[in-house]
Amino acid sequence: MANKYKYSRTIVIGHKDDGTPIRKYIQDNNKARFEAKVRAVQMLVARGGTPGKVTVEQWAWQWYHTYKEPHVGESQRNNYEEHLRLRICPAIGFLALDSVKPFQLQEMMNNARTSKGKPLGASTAAKLHYITHAIFEQAEINGLIASSPFRRIETVGEDEQSRRALTRAEEQIVREVAKRHYAGPWVLLMLDCGLRRGETVPIGARDVKDGLLCISQSVEYKTKSNQPTLKSTKTAAGARYVPIPAELQKQLDMKSRYFFHVENGRMLSMTKMRRMWHSFQRACDIAAGAELYRNAVVKHAFDPAITPHYLRHTYCTNLRRQGVDLKTAQYLMGHADISTTANIYSHVTEEDVRELQV
Repeated sequence: MANKYKYSRTIVIGHKDDGTPIRKYIQDNNKARFEAKVRAVQMLVARGGTPGKVTVEQWAWQWYHTYKEPHVGESQRNNYEEHLRLRICPAIGFLALDSVKPFQLQEMMNNARTSKGKPLGASTAAKLHYITHAIFEQAEINGLIASSPFRRIETVGEDEQSRRALTRAEEQIVREVAKRHYAGPWVLLMLDCGLRRGETVPIGARDVKDGLLCISQSVEYKTKSNQPTLKSTKTAAGARYVPIPAELQKQLDMKSRYFFHVENGRMLSMTKMRRMWHSFQRACDIAAGAELYRNAVVKHAFDPAITPHYLRHTYCTNLRRQGVDLKTAQYLMGHADISTTANIYSHVTEEDVRELQV
């Protein structure tokens, strides 16, 4: 019987236990499509994959669409998709799901990089570790693999400066600048109440009662969108009451719906919020003694890597310094997992040690 396909080829893709070759038959009437199929199989075999089996990439995306995408916000979806596209699929996506070995997963963790080619920071590496673990754990639960190969895989990531608190000197500069800068109350809401940046946007006078600030909402800025979208707090634990200093309360706009807003009274846009921070950070830099040339900073005196997250981290560190117990600090920070709070509480600085000297 004549072959009905114009183009055909047989490729050995492996061998059985007795040495018998396992062949993959490729057929097509379109030359370009046929050659593409051949190249795909050859590449898969060369990299250790097995044609015809469920690959890590296929299952990873199925896992994401089933277990994560429907239940997380826009920013979280972007985060998951970035890890899948940039790190997991390029490294192990071509492998058959049931053939992945632990050493291959460790190599992936060791070699993971940012989109700019830099080693991952500690929190990003931890997220990659969590996602990969969940992918293989669910594969085991669904009977796709006998057992997960993601056992005792080490997280590899550099220490992130963004996870530190401000030094005492930096905090003093921030507080001095906050007294005269228009964004001062916004900054102090993060520094003295521990709010996340997104939690500062939808909050207003109606959220203040008897010296307590009720935090029940946050916002996210969707991809390519400058406008905020309301959502619940990051986790269920994020809904909380925190004390607000009386002096700070006096500085807040108690007449408008939101403490901080654009000209028409609506919530801050992403652009407006970034400008507030950049302006405040520049003021801190100048206050710290930065060198200027034609009004441009040419030599920083205030760490340019500082972000609003430093303020929240400093709030937690100050709770520890004040002797607030770990469980209470977890509540005030809105952490779902107490280990997150404990990681900050366990970070003792050189300044803390020096205070112990007699």
